[in-house]
Amino acid sequence: MSELRHKSIGAVMLLTIAVCLVFGANAWKSSLKIKQIKIDGNRIVGENEILQLTQVQLNALLYKVDLTSIQRNVMSHHYIKNAVVERNLPNSIHIQVVERIPIAMVNRSETLYLDEEGVVLPRSISHRLFDLPMISGISESEPLAPGFIIKQPDVMEALQLLALMKTVNRPMYHNISEVQVRNGGDIVVYSAEGGIPIIFGREDIPSKFVRLETFWNDVVRARGTQYLQYVDLRYQDQIVTRWIPEPSATKSL
Repeated sequence: MSELRHKSIGAVMLLTIAVCLVFGANAWKSSLKIKQIKIDGNRIVGENEILQLTQVQLNALLYKVDLTSIQRNVMSHHYIKNAVVERNLPNSIHIQVVERIPIAMVNRSETLYLDEEGVVLPRSISHRLFDLPMISGISESEPLAPGFIIKQPDVMEALQLLALMKTVNRPMYHNISEVQVRNGGDIVVYSAEGGIPIIFGREDIPSKFVRLETFWNDVVRARGTQYLQYVDLRYQDQIVTRWIPEPSATKSL
């Protein structure tokens, strides 16, 4: 009987200790204060700009802040595509952001940017100026404004082409001055070097780009652009070009 009583007392003591530890831990957590807000992943949007968006004050109680609200506030910025917000014990909030990267520009009443998903980005919010190819010919019925997502199919194909160039061959991407869309017609790219029109047509963008890249590296780099009038990629498995006769070739004739 005595042994059973000792076991019961021991169990009660263990339970009491466990309850005290839980209450103690909760009291400790509830007293923690925010001493630091750490931000990672931002290159375009300034850290102070993101800090203001959080609407979190230092020395606020760590477990009183609403992480979902912070995430929503940060993602209200046009250049923030995604944000992950976490509490880091004992005293900090960590925010990991993914930014929208401009890939082309559009001239309307003001200069606007587009990312590869067709999201319209303002120029004024970003503190950086971007040297980007221009997309022309976007339908006037597209009400371009920051946050708007373009639905025009040929614009989306043009953005797909630019994103591919930027990923696979950055020098070629930077050699594009303009991409012209024609309201459902052919997509035409103009090179910055020589202003050569490159007719892409529509669809099958990746394979056309591979053909262009090979042709540009193997032929155009060797001959130069001064005598090249246009490149046409609309025909399957071939490239159609037109060259002006070189002066030496004309004399020999």
